Amino acid sequence: MSGTTDPRRHVLVVGAQCEGGARLEVLENTARNLHAALVNPSLGGCVDRREDSLLIARAPGHNRVHDAVTRAAEAARRDGGPLVLALLGHGEGGRGTPLHFVTSGKLNMPDLENVNVPTLLGKTANHPGLSGLIAIVDTCLSGGAVPDTPVITAGRGGGGVRFSLLFAASAVGDAYDLHLSTELTRVIENGLPRSGDFLTVDDELLGELQKRIRDQQPGRSVFDGGPYHGNVLWLSRNRAVPFGPGLGPVASQAIRNAVQRIHPHAQLFSQDQLDAWLRQHEWTPGVGSTDSVSHIRDVRADLEVGRRTLHLVDQEFGPDLTEDGLRLAGLLAGLPQSIVRRDPAPLMRDMIEHAVHRMRAADGTHRVLAHLVAATAYVTGHGDRPPKQVIAWARDLHLTEVISSRLRELNHAPHGEDPLRLVLVFAEGADERIVRVDSWLIFGRAVFEGPSCDCAPDGGTDEALAAAVGWASKWANVAGRPLRHIDIAAPTLVLLDTPAEERTVRRQMLGATYTVTTRWSGLLTPPPGTSVDDLLQVGEQLLACLDDSGCAGPRWLPAEKLVTVQRLQEHLRNHGFGQSVWALASLPETDWEMVAQELLEHTPALIWPRRTTAGDHQAVEASVGKHWRSLPQQLAHAYRQQLSGPGDGHDADLGPLAGLRAVWHDKDWQAFCRRRAMRVVRAPDESTLEEWE
Repeated sequence: MSGTTDPRRHVLVVGAQCEGGARLEVLENTARNLHAALVNPSLGGCVDRREDSLLIARAPGHNRVHDAVTRAAEAARRDGGPLVLALLGHGEGGRGTPLHFVTSGKLNMPDLENVNVPTLLGKTANHPGLSGLIAIVDTCLSGGAVPDTPVITAGRGGGGVRFSLLFAASAVGDAYDLHLSTELTRVIENGLPRSGDFLTVDDELLGELQKRIRDQQPGRSVFDGGPYHGNVLWLSRNRAVPFGPGLGPVASQAIRNAVQRIHPHAQLFSQDQLDAWLRQHEWTPGVGSTDSVSHIRDVRADLEVGRRTLHLVDQEFGPDLTEDGLRLAGLLAGLPQSIVRRDPAPLMRDMIEHAVHRMRAADGTHRVLAHLVAATAYVTGHGDRPPKQVIAWARDLHLTEVISSRLRELNHAPHGEDPLRLVLVFAEGADERIVRVDSWLIFGRAVFEGPSCDCAPDGGTDEALAAAVGWASKWANVAGRPLRHIDIAAPTLVLLDTPAEERTVRRQMLGATYTVTTRWSGLLTPPPGTSVDDLLQVGEQLLACLDDSGCAGPRWLPAEKLVTVQRLQEHLRNHGFGQSVWALASLPETDWEMVAQELLEHTPALIWPRRTTAGDHQAVEASVGKHWRSLPQQLAHAYRQQLSGPGDGHDADLGPLAGLRAVWHDKDWQAFCRRRAMRVVRAPDESTLEEWE
């Protein structure tokens, strides 16, 4: 198989050409096509060693062929895997005599100049360290290639060998135009619908070849004496198996890990093999602990879930799913970057297997798998109304609510706006210094947790910001969308001290590149004596003002109300808790931090001058009123316009807004705070492939 822990498979295809009238015109193409099928990762899965795995020559000679087989067997021995050996060309011999592969370039040459095939196959099958030999002999008289029985059953390997031989004709029959190799290649490329995950040298394969090949009688010889529980010596993955050619590396590894708890040397690669193993061992007394057997049953059930899900996705979304869409679906499901960012694009099979076997929730549900199906529906244009089969699939797996909730989150992005948004939260230490920057990526209202970047003791906030933005940029590239919007949440003193948009990230001010919205982190870090639920209720109340269609702008606080904190508190009590957006034309001369803290606890949004005063108060108030429904985004646009200097296309009415700052609490921020408090969605830890909570 293709997993990193699987033994690598090796191949050698030899095409030996003759001279004169015995020349085989189709030899070269036939050998190359067979070799291509056997080294195809989705089919034969063998290592392509270039000229060391494909030898085509006129009169290659006895020694050259022997040396090539020796190198191939040694490569297989080093990797502990099997070898597929194909011999294509002319064969000579008589009744009861061994088949000789014509490598001399001419027919009727002495036997010593050609290759004794039974001896070659017998020695190769017994080569130490080889896990098996599959031989394909496409010559006349090729039934004479079968090694003597004692060589296989009691040779150097003591009978502990696995050997499969597919031959083109009987020991007394002719073969024509390499029909065996040609038809075998076609079967490998197309698969057999009635076979399992793999094609082996069995009755099913031989029967198919016999139907395809006329005027000659192909045959087979098989011996399995290897100490490999449940494993089979397979020739190729079966492309005709529904929903893909066999299992991927994640599911295969899950099978082996489960069975090896009981049999450390077991090598199972397919669901068929696992089923056979269960039939053989499930009721055998003393085979494994109850937990081990139960785990194997769980893996078997997960295999069925994965197979059914792959069929569902392929049937319902396959025609509309592109490689870019597949990557975006993986992102929206929360799969790790190590999978989503692969080049070439990952297979949907591998994504599903990862979600099923490595990201199952602690309660046993397949939440991440549901997220993947929902994301696939979204990226293929089925997010508003998923197909009936998807609804039935979700109902059977008790995932209906998960699918519905995820689709609502993904469809939440406002019309005409980019759904991608980065949220950065400054974590404060005991000394009121920023010690960490936490990050989340938002798509619609789907939340994905990012890295926590520690800040150096001597500052380092900007470096932590740069690391978080770099992480988000990678995901934005996967999504194929620009990262334009960044929310930065900070405690009161920090957000007053340094405007978030003025911080330097990658040698450029953050506000010059991104639309930065400043948030107050109070809902995320409740003060002593206050619960998260209390603050979430405060947030719900704060939204009432912004939801009021009659609100035409903020209330401007006169300077006399800001002389003392007590005066401000009296004023706020008269106006109702959380029912007004407040704005300041000038900053108080003293206690600004305490005044701001009081306001932030009582208002969904706070606007104040970037410096001591906001300049021409009438012009500022008029500009705020005009752009009220598009705040706070217009504040960020005005700031960016001011940074870039005069130019064509600038809106003069935005000018006064550039001198203002704002902290904003809206429905998106409330939703994020609620989700973070409940921690329903956990994001991928990109350094490992461990299971999430």
